[in-house]
Amino acid sequence: MKIPKILHYCFGLSEDFGGKPWSLMHYVCLRSAIEHIKPDSVFFYYEFEPDTVWWGLTEPLVTKVKVEAPREIFGHPLLNTAHRADVVRLVALLDRGGIYLDADVMVHRSFDPLLNESAVLGQEGVNGQYGTANAVILAQPHSLFVTRWLDQYNWFRGTNLHRPFWNEHSVQLPFFMSRLFPNEVTVLDHRAFFWPLWTEQGIEQIFRSHEPIDISESYATHLWETFGWPYVKNLTPGAVRALDSNFARWARPYVEHLPDEFGGAGSKRSEGEAHVRRAAFQRTYAEGLWGSEGDRRFFSGAGSRGYAADAYVIAILAELDALRTAAQRPLKIVDIGCGDFVIGAEIARHTPDTYIGCDIVPELVEHNQAVHSGDRVSFQILDAVADPLPEADVYLVRQVLQHLSNADIQRIIEKLRDHPAVYITEGQPRVTLGPINPDKPVNHEVRFDWRTGVGRGVELDQSPYDLKVDLISRVVGETEAINSYKINW
Repeated sequence: MKIPKILHYCFGLSEDFGGKPWSLMHYVCLRSAIEHIKPDSVFFYYEFEPDTVWWGLTEPLVTKVKVEAPREIFGHPLLNTAHRADVVRLVALLDRGGIYLDADVMVHRSFDPLLNESAVLGQEGVNGQYGTANAVILAQPHSLFVTRWLDQYNWFRGTNLHRPFWNEHSVQLPFFMSRLFPNEVTVLDHRAFFWPLWTEQGIEQIFRSHEPIDISESYATHLWETFGWPYVKNLTPGAVRALDSNFARWARPYVEHLPDEFGGAGSKRSEGEAHVRRAAFQRTYAEGLWGSEGDRRFFSGAGSRGYAADAYVIAILAELDALRTAAQRPLKIVDIGCGDFVIGAEIARHTPDTYIGCDIVPELVEHNQAVHSGDRVSFQILDAVADPLPEADVYLVRQVLQHLSNADIQRIIEKLRDHPAVYITEGQPRVTLGPINPDKPVNHEVRFDWRTGVGRGVELDQSPYDLKVDLISRVVGETEAINSYKINW
């Protein structure tokens, strides 16, 4: 049995978050773990949910698990949230197995070489001078070593908050057990997860020194939040870009898409989420992540051209003809995520209707308005998640939802629910594999691997959406099928 690629985080077991709310540091650490470990799932255990702009970026990346942290174990009170978190992580690992990480662990490379072990810990200090810390734990489900570890809480002495017993069960005990049961756990040296140390010199190396830390033999670096918090509590992306420290160099790739003052004083979570959505698609067009076409300034991808696009236009024109006949007047059409207007232009050209193309990218909308607007055609900047939708007879949403998180999709669906004529198009892989409607962060990618055609797309008739849909068009390609639906509320 291998250690599964499941990540576990535990945070928010006190209402004030111990004075350390979810921050830039936590966000970049979690992003680093996803980037390098490439987990199948990320479970986030909390009693009090964070509510910062940085949590707004993080929430779509995790599966939230609300818990009531234990207040006692084997009759011994757990007076401190840190000790409650110690127990929560062991229980989670026993249940599912996987990789537990404290929220202040920066991951540098893949953990794949460790996954064939039964359990893995790292030394805290050279030769385990202080023990083996529990900020990083890898374990198979129902690990014998983790079972023994949890059982030892029957003599827990952490009710005495004096230093001799503070880390007895989290650091000292597992190191002692590793020598008693060496066949049940692999202990890596101090460089694996916990170097530099929490000493004044170590914190200086991480957060202030210009001299690069050698991480060639490190899987991750514990940032020792308790001691490092003064250096990270007010950090913004601009400050990270300006600093020349090890932490700043490690964090920089994960905030490069954010403006300098994002997350600064006075930032609201909703504003932060809206900016991330806009910035994600600004970057998509600016860097040509959906491809390019000659000297066109904006290109919405190959999916807006060719047979699939032609079939979509034919199907939508037929629907519009029927709706127009029933209404006995021209229609007002809102195209949510109009992109480069290649498809919208065909719809506008073949109907007498009023067309409003909406998109989240301001410069794209400005370009479309300057080049393509006319008596019946106009364009509007719209964040469909956050902004009210323009009034219309018909709403078109073509291959937009696939780039959003499940929470964002739900918010759009709720806005569309009061409107009878809604048409949504989504791509589906040729080979269905994995959980239904897996979540994803907002970006130019989709849920499934479009290169191989394996995975799951946005399935509107399945949980959490559970919509009633009528298929009006389906085009099957080499790796995906493009399905267009009329939504029946």
